[in-house]
Amino acid sequence: MTYAQIDPIIDAWVAKHNFSLFTHTEGVVDSDFRAVYLSSKHGECCQIWIDKPESGMLSLHAVDIETRQNEEMRRDWSVPISELGGALDEAVTYVRKWFDR
Repeated sequence: MTYAQIDPIIDAWVAKHNFSLFTHTEGVVDSDFRAVYLSSKHGECCQIWIDKPESGMLSLHAVDIETRQNEEMRRDWSVPISELGGALDEAVTYVRKWFDR
């Protein structure tokens, strides 16, 4: 499957939170993904990315990129396409709470 059926949900979420959406790696053939990055006031960075849907389900992930003391943070969700919007908001809440630890 492709991102086409979930792009409107992702685009609305990106607009709601004023994120920059990354969809490919420049110069790399067949690099198709959906990811955003969140930063904390402490200089930490986390990524949230969404996998392509499969059989009406999809996975999304939140992971640390840069942390204060090399701490690790990762959480994965598997949800039906119909629940993507809520799961994306949950991922943002999860990352922001982790930043506030």
